Amino acid sequence: MIFNPSHRSISSLLSILVTFLFPPTNNNFVNLDGCRIIADTSSIVEGYPTSTTPRPPNRRGTTTTMSRDYTFRRPRQRQQEQQSSSSPFIIGYAHNVKSGKAEQVIRDGASVIIWSFVHLDLEIVAENNQIDDTQHQQQQEQEKMKMARIRTELDLKEIRTLRAKYKNVVHLAAFGGWNGPHPPSSSSWSLTGSQWFEVFAKFNEENGYLFDGIDWDYEGHDDLNAPTAKFTIETLDIMADFSIDAKQHGMIVSMAPAESYLDSSIPPGKKSIDGEFSLQLDLPPRAWTSDRYHATDEDRELVTSRGFRHAGRQCYAYVLAKAGIETFDWVSIQFYEAYSPFAHDVHRRKSKLEVSEALLVRIRNLIDGYTVTNLPLGVDDGEGVVSDYEVKIPPDKLVVGIANGWADGLKFCKVDPPSIRKAYETTLAEYGEGFLGVMFWTIEEEGEEENLRLTHMLKREFQSVGMPFSDEL
Repeated sequence: MIFNPSHRSISSLLSILVTFLFPPTNNNFVNLDGCRIIADTSSIVEGYPTSTTPRPPNRRGTTTTMSRDYTFRRPRQRQQEQQSSSSPFIIGYAHNVKSGKAEQVIRDGASVIIWSFVHLDLEIVAENNQIDDTQHQQQQEQEKMKMARIRTELDLKEIRTLRAKYKNVVHLAAFGGWNGPHPPSSSSWSLTGSQWFEVFAKFNEENGYLFDGIDWDYEGHDDLNAPTAKFTIETLDIMADFSIDAKQHGMIVSMAPAESYLDSSIPPGKKSIDGEFSLQLDLPPRAWTSDRYHATDEDRELVTSRGFRHAGRQCYAYVLAKAGIETFDWVSIQFYEAYSPFAHDVHRRKSKLEVSEALLVRIRNLIDGYTVTNLPLGVDDGEGVVSDYEVKIPPDKLVVGIANGWADGLKFCKVDPPSIRKAYETTLAEYGEGFLGVMFWTIEEEGEEENLRLTHMLKREFQSVGMPFSDEL
């Protein structure tokens, strides 16, 4: 879809990404200086067309209509460029635009900045205020929407300035983060994913369509007694339904599960607990505690002595299964999760894997598919039913997530750029296309010198084998 054996610059690749995913529905599309493409000029409102296209029914059975569609900024496509190979995107997370690091990584070669974080916020009303008749329920729905908001500490003004300076860079808003709040749920005053999308769409409109889309990064909590030390089905439903609506309205949609949340390294063979869906985010890390993963007594003692119980188990598979892989533009796997299976493979097990081989084990399983069991995906005669789901992510939607200089090489794995390149070249040789990109946490930890900046080293590594990056910013 996005990458193929033909060879294009970053700017034209990004254009292909959104143009292919969100094709025109009529012949009235115009290009506004390579930044936005809009349709049907008779209905343009502040740069976007109005829309009366109804969305699918949400979980509460209602159907809503957005006031306009989103067809987000698309970098200029230079159709004359037809070259022979391509290089992966570089995607970085940032939170402090004033540090100047985000601008530096753009100049070093990053093409996507994901801003962390924004939050779904709702003033919960006491349950005893609920009224059952239909008229008051409709009033309650209206009141909920008034109380819902997007909360963030990001400097939106400075992000807007950065965006205006580098027009070919995509900017996403990330929800979640470690210790971050999950969306309000488990209350009759909670909003559906579709309603939360409307709240975010309004927030984005009010801020000049600052973000081209969203990224899901919900995780656990240091306090194992915190409500967010586990997921709820309501939270996962919100993620899925929000994603569907966002994609239908032209937003870029991505997710960044920690490795244990979408773990393709599970041992092959018959079904086991390692492939079972769970809502828990307070589990011991299986790779460091299970004989099936070659864990030693020393491994078990290490994580036990540190009281580490913060792994999940295949929870993001539910969102993929419900929303469909076609909803997501990419999925970034956080191989830098604390005490991840990946970290154990490359740093701890007696028969250690080379970094590139450990990556390829996971990349192949994600592309070829692996099975997650016990997903609560349906209802049959009033009883919940569970299903198996094959997690299968094509190369052009797969992003490898790594850490930069802050990783310690034990709890958090280190990945060198040459290993990334080797894994990319092998994927390209085996599947006819490489994986979509490389994501890293975090931009603020990039060094001052070139040899201490992961973005620069990745760009240099891929350029060394003839994979060009566009210098047009």
